[in-house]
Amino acid sequence: MTDSAAETTVFEHVGNDGLYAVSSSDGYPEEYRLLELTPEIAAQLDAGDTTLVVRGRDTDTAVLIDANEQAHAMHTAHTSNSMYLLTQDSGQLVLRTKLHQVFDLQPTRPQIRARVLEVLQWDTRGAFRGTEFEHDGSVTNDGSVTNDESVTDGVRVTDTVFDQHVQAGRTHVRRVLDDVLAFRHNAFGHWRVLDAGYASDVLRVILATHVERDWPLDALHVDTVYSALHAESHILREVVDAVLRRFATEQMGVFAMDTRRVCVFLAEQIFASAGSRAWPVPEFLRALRATMPPQLSLHEDMSEWGSRSISTSVVGKLAVATCAPADEHLLHSPNGVPASLTLLLPLDNNTLPQDVRARMRELFAAKSKWTAREMRPFLEDLVADDNPSVVAKAVDSWLLKFGRGVRGSNGESVYTSRIS
Repeated sequence: MTDSAAETTVFEHVGNDGLYAVSSSDGYPEEYRLLELTPEIAAQLDAGDTTLVVRGRDTDTAVLIDANEQAHAMHTAHTSNSMYLLTQDSGQLVLRTKLHQVFDLQPTRPQIRARVLEVLQWDTRGAFRGTEFEHDGSVTNDGSVTNDESVTDGVRVTDTVFDQHVQAGRTHVRRVLDDVLAFRHNAFGHWRVLDAGYASDVLRVILATHVERDWPLDALHVDTVYSALHAESHILREVVDAVLRRFATEQMGVFAMDTRRVCVFLAEQIFASAGSRAWPVPEFLRALRATMPPQLSLHEDMSEWGSRSISTSVVGKLAVATCAPADEHLLHSPNGVPASLTLLLPLDNNTLPQDVRARMRELFAAKSKWTAREMRPFLEDLVADDNPSVVAKAVDSWLLKFGRGVRGSNGESVYTSRIS
C-alpha cells in the first residue's frame, strides 16, 4: 500500500491543529509519521473515538476510514524544513525521530463495487443457484445447515476478508453487497453471490405468492415471505432477505417492492445477453416488457424514450443514446432523435477504468460526442461527494480539461475528445 503501512493503528496527538503522530504496529514502535487530520476527524479522536482505520493492499493508495465511515486518501506532502518529534522522559527531552514529510488527507470515493465483486469470486463454488445445487454439504436440500468448516474449493468470504481488501467501512460494503445480490448465511457468516437467474426466479415466486395470499406489495416482511416460500421451494431465509433488499426499499423492517429497481435489473440482464451491440429502443422495450413480471408495471412513459430521455431513464447508468450516422445531426438538436430511431449502446461502469482520464478516453471511444448530461451518469462514481451540484461541477471541470466543447443547436455544449 503506497504512502502508508497496512497495519497502522496508533494515533497520538502532538499538536493543537489536528496534527497527529502515527506509529506503525509492524514491530518498529519508534518509527513515526505525521498525519494532518481534518478538524472533524481530530474531534473524533479527541472525543475518544478510536475507530480510525487505514485500509488497502500494498498496491493501493492508503485510505483512512473515519468513525463516520468516510474515506480519505492519504498523500505524502514534503516539508521545506525538518521536523523533530520529542518526548519527555524523566525530565529530559528525548528525540524520537526526524521528519521531512507529513501525510495529508483528501476526501475520496474508493471503487468499492469492483473490489467486492473480485473478493466474492474467490469462493470458487460460484454463484448460489439453490440448495439442490450445493454439493459441499454446507446446505442440505431442505435448507438446513451442516458442517461448513472444511474448505476445499476456494476462500470462504467473511466480513473480515472484506475489511482486509476493501477500502470502505462495513456500512458501505453492505450496500454494495445488497446491490450485487449477495447474501450471508448466518450460521457461518460466509458471503455468496446469488445467480441472477435464480434471483429472478425467487422474485417471481414472491410476486406470484403475493397474488395468492393478497400481500400488499408495499408492506412485505421477510419472515412472512420466507414462511410461505420455504415449505415448498426450500428457499433460504437469507436468500429471501437478499432478493427483497435488491428489489425493494426498506423502512423499519418493512419492504416495499420498487418497480424501477426491478426494471434496472432486467435491463442489465438484457444488455448482458447480447454483448456490446447497440439496441434499437423499440426492440429493447419489447424485450423488457416480455421479461417484466406481470404483477408490476413501470410508471414511466417508455414510448417517449427519445435520445434526450435516456440519461434520466431506468437505463441511464447502463447505456448511452446513439443513432445511425444518417441521423446524427438530430442527436443534439432541440428535440433529439425520436425513440423509433434511437439506439441504446450498453456501457458497464464496472468494466470502465477508475482513472478519470482513462475512463473519459474510453467513453469518447464508444461515442465521439457527449453532453455533460449524457456523461454524468458514467462519471459520478468517481466524485468523492454525492451532492448533485458537486458532481455536476466535477464532471464539467473534467469535460473542460479532457474535451473540446461547442454549443449545440439545443443550447447544450457538445464535447469531443482532446485526449491524445
